[in-house]
Amino acid sequence: MAGERKSLSSLVGTADPAPTPRLSRPDRADGADKDPRADGGERPPLRPAPLPPPPVRGPATNDMTMRSWYMPKASADRLAALIDDVHFATRLPKNLIMGAVVNVIDRHRAEVEAEARSAGGA
Repeated sequence: MAGERKSLSSLVGTADPAPTPRLSRPDRADGADKDPRADGGERPPLRPAPLPPPPVRGPATNDMTMRSWYMPKASADRLAALIDDVHFATRLPKNLIMGAVVNVIDRHRAEVEAEARSAGGA
């Protein structure tokens, strides 16, 4: 064998004299490094399934709505800032704060009407 020249044709069909042992992986549980498709199984998902959405709480969200009105940008910005200020001061949901704003407007309706008339030039 020494000095004998081997060709690929002589290697084809011969058994590998020493198959390489499969190295275990310390970062995986036993058998986790095995390809699951080798025994007909499916490949496991790469990511866990997403969590279901949180349940809707109470009747407060069931009777919600959105409304839209045109208003001056400065007024809209000021309203948003005031709602944010009350929200961060109380840590209450903004929908509750908007309900409180409507209640205050209702109690001071005459003042609101007078302010709107003066702004409109009437």
